[in-house]
Amino acid sequence: MSPSPPPESAAHPWAGKIAQRDLVAAADPDLALDLTVLTAPEQLPGHLAARSGTVVLRPEFSDDLGSAVLCRAGAPLPERETADLWARGTRLVAHDHVAGVPHFAGGRVTGGRLELTDRWQCFCLDEGPFAYLTSVINVPPDAPTVRGLADRLQPVVEAAGLRAGPVTFELVLGERTCKVVKFAPRAGGEPLPTLARELAGYGAGFLADYSFITRRPGRLVRIRHLDTIQALGSYAGVLEAPAPGDEVVQRSIEGGPLTVLLRNRDEAALRADIARCQELNRAGVFELST
Repeated sequence: MSPSPPPESAAHPWAGKIAQRDLVAAADPDLALDLTVLTAPEQLPGHLAARSGTVVLRPEFSDDLGSAVLCRAGAPLPERETADLWARGTRLVAHDHVAGVPHFAGGRVTGGRLELTDRWQCFCLDEGPFAYLTSVINVPPDAPTVRGLADRLQPVVEAAGLRAGPVTFELVLGERTCKVVKFAPRAGGEPLPTLARELAGYGAGFLADYSFITRRPGRLVRIRHLDTIQALGSYAGVLEAPAPGDEVVQRSIEGGPLTVLLRNRDEAALRADIARCQELNRAGVFELST
């Protein structure tokens, strides 16, 4: 999702992931991630050896989107990717992978009170040390996963001293889980504002984007399976697409070079089309020349 937000270090005093975890923990310990702070690369192998599952690594400050690296149990250490994280600063934060589903939630604070205006469930494509964010779908406010979410997040708003203005949250939600990955006193980044406007015009129903990733850079020869994508019952057009001859590059783990709009009155049908897109994405849709 782009464009990138302002640099965390310049946005607000608790923007860094360590300061933000401390603020969330003070507001409600159950909402906070259990972070370990690593100050040198030599600490990482020992930390991973002491864990039994997947560990998520992020730089303390990240000016772009999609900075997480996954160190999976039993897999080799992703040395190049972790070196890239260390190049961004002097400290990394690590936490065990949290069972649940990533979500975004956006809203406004008025008189110190949080009101959520939109909620989005995320879909990811797990490959190697990354979980590529490929899609978001709107979640109705009365859905069980988000019912009462504004009240649950209100202590964070109060602890941050937010009195008025937009706010956005990145969360992991489960049957008994609600964890704040990060939050910021601003509107969500693209494509969330575009999707929210599309949804408002669409009325009652469900809407999503879907992004296809590339695993290597190159010049586009053609997009495979394009007829299949356009024949989906939920297909509603292209949001972003390269033309033949364009350079195709994966610039982030959020989004991709080809993004389409999906919408459907039937939630199950839309989710089935997202699942079909995931299958095509795993197979690869970009035919590239070197």
